[in-house]
Amino acid sequence: MKEILAYIEQKKARYAELPFFDFLRDRTLPPQQRLAFAPCFSFFVMGFGELNKHAFRVEPTTDPIQSMINQHTYEDDSHWVWFLEDLEKLNVDYALSLSDALKFLWSQENSFSRWTTYRLYQLTFQAEPIQKLVVIEAIEATADIFLDLTAQIAEELQTSSQREYKYFGQHHFAIDANHTIHSDEAEHKVENVVVPEYFQQSAVELVDEVFALFAEFSDSLHRYCLKTPAHQNLRQLSVVSELALPVLQEPRLAQQSA
Repeated sequence: MKEILAYIEQKKARYAELPFFDFLRDRTLPPQQRLAFAPCFSFFVMGFGELNKHAFRVEPTTDPIQSMINQHTYEDDSHWVWFLEDLEKLNVDYALSLSDALKFLWSQENSFSRWTTYRLYQLTFQAEPIQKLVVIEAIEATADIFLDLTAQIAEELQTSSQREYKYFGQHHFAIDANHTIHSDEAEHKVENVVVPEYFQQSAVELVDEVFALFAEFSDSLHRYCLKTPAHQNLRQLSVVSELALPVLQEPRLAQQSA
């Protein structure tokens, strides 16, 4: 597994260079503007909690890798609660009719948020534990980049507002960094997992796909921030957004070389 983890680190370094993260680092922009993507993050955040419960987690199990994954899911499946709190604090928690909320969540602007969620389900539902572990390690690498930067933005907001932003702030970043799967003991176990020869190439392809998914997702969030005022009313957005087709057209995945 050491070779796969090293490959994930290579992909992580390239992922950190995406324009979206340059945008998040730009302290010349107001922090509210850099977090303007938050509404478009909703579908993914809410879906990720259920991904942990219904795709990653399998109980009962006697497989040591699956047991490690199960522990991780219990630590990771309720972060959406902090996200909902932050939406209110960011002043984007507008009262919407149910139809307007659905229009926004299923708009073209949210297609990558939905597709990332759906595709992660496809990759991991009833997959072998080692496949799930590779996907989780790649997701965690993308989260490291994202949460490190949003924590810095949240710190700017907290200075002016005196309010804690748990999801986007240091609270979430610190808890993620201290997940059991990141402990010295767990990391040692993961590094020493024997990757079957038949799965080695597939593992590389899984890593590539996860990073490509999140690259496209990040690009879509960046586009949304650039064209949307930080506090534009979501009801206006839901009305003007073009609805997605009933059958979702798969977004084009970014081509990222190793």
